[in-house]
Amino acid sequence: MVFSLVKKNTRDTFVTENNLVLETTRLFLSKQNDFSKVTFRENALFFDGYLLLNNVSKYMVIQSETMRTIDICRYQDSICQIWKMKI
Repeated sequence: MVFSLVKKNTRDTFVTENNLVLETTRLFLSKQNDFSKVTFRENALFFDGYLLLNNVSKYMVIQSETMRTIDICRYQDSICQIWKMKI
């Protein structure tokens, strides 16, 4: 019983921490609002050549005239979010 509670707590902490990291990244990118500087290579997201986020397993941007949608996942798609940003 105790082991399963520790395992659940560890998993919950991992998910919470990574959701905070993704949210911080989203806020940074929405504040910068310059996606021409964002590159995705070797499972990492870079902004202007500097490492922004590592262990990224999926990064896809869909842009319309008024909206930018970003589908991003980390750690073999175990933590995923979809961001919608006005342009």
